[in-house]
Amino acid sequence: MTGTDNSKPFKTLNQQLSILRSRGLDDAHAKAKRSLEQIGYYSLINGYKWMFLARGTNGEIIHPEVYKDDASFDEIKSLYDFDFELRAILYRSLLKYETMLGAEIAYRFSEQYPEEHAYLAMDNFFRDAQHVSSVVGTISSLSSTIKKYSDRRGKNAIKHYVNKHGHVPLWVLVNFLTFGELNYFYANCTEDIQLAIARDFRNMKCTSYNNSHQSAITPGAIRSINQMVNIFRNAVAHGEITYSKIVYRTPHMGEIKSAAGINNIALRSQAGVFELIIAMKAVLPKKNFRRLINDMNNLIENFKDNFSPVNYSTLLQDMHFPSNYRSIL
Repeated sequence: MTGTDNSKPFKTLNQQLSILRSRGLDDAHAKAKRSLEQIGYYSLINGYKWMFLARGTNGEIIHPEVYKDDASFDEIKSLYDFDFELRAILYRSLLKYETMLGAEIAYRFSEQYPEEHAYLAMDNFFRDAQHVSSVVGTISSLSSTIKKYSDRRGKNAIKHYVNKHGHVPLWVLVNFLTFGELNYFYANCTEDIQLAIARDFRNMKCTSYNNSHQSAITPGAIRSINQMVNIFRNAVAHGEITYSKIVYRTPHMGEIKSAAGINNIALRSQAGVFELIIAMKAVLPKKNFRRLINDMNNLIENFKDNFSPVNYSTLLQDMHFPSNYRSIL
C-alpha cells in the first residue's frame, strides 16, 4: 500500500541511539548499539523501559517520554538480562511440575478408567452441567492431538500406538499435551481423581522431605497452582516479560500457603513471581525446590550491583518479593 503516512517509520541503529540520548540515556553509544543490533529496540527498550521513565507528581509517565536523571542504558540492559536468566530458572521448575502433573493424571485416571480411549468418554469426567462445555473441549483437544500426530510424517509414539495397537494409552498421550491442556484435564476430572492426585503430591513431599507431617494439599490449591503455572509457563517459553508478570484473581491462596507450610506471610491474590515460587514449594520435591531457591538467590545477588538501590528495590517489589524473602523461603 502506497501513499500513506507511516506513523512508525524505520529507524537505523544510529537513529535509535539518538532517540535514546535525546530522552536522557547519555550512555547510549557503541555498546548500546551492539545490544540493539542483537536484541532489537522493541524487545529491549519498549519491553523494559518502564521502571526508568520519569513520572509526574500524579505517578503517571510524562509524555513525551523522558528518562529519570539517573537512568542509564546499562540498567535497562541489565533488567533485560535479569529477566532472561529468570525465565531459564523458572522454566526448569515449571517443566518438572508439568511432568509430575502429567504422570499423576495418567496414572490416577487410567487406574479409575482402564478401558481403551476412556479419556474420550464424557461420562468419565466431572458430571456437572456447568462443566459440559469444558469437558467437550478437553475431549476434542485430546482427539485432535491424536489425529495431528497420527497424520504427521516420520515416527512418533502416538503414531506407533495407533498403527500397532489401535489406541493410545493416556500415559503416552500426556507427553504430547500442552500444560494448558493438562490444566483443563485436571479441572475436569471427577472429584475423587482430583483428590487422589492432591494426596499423591502430599505423599511425595513426605518422602522427599523425610517428614510425615507435611501439610495436606487440596484440589482447589492444585487448580490454582495450575492456573499460575499455565500463565508463567507460556511467558517463559515465549520470551515474554516475566519478572513483573501478574496472574489476576488467583483463588485459594490461603490453601496454597498452607500446603507450602508458610502461613505467617501475606500473599497477594494477584499472584506474581513470589507467589509462583510459594506454589512450587507446595508441589515440588525438596531437591528441585532447593535448586529453585538457590538459583533465585544467586540470580538476585549477582545482579544486585547492576541497579541503583531504588531500582533494585522496585525490581523486588515488581516480583512481589518482601524484604525478608530469604528467611521465608
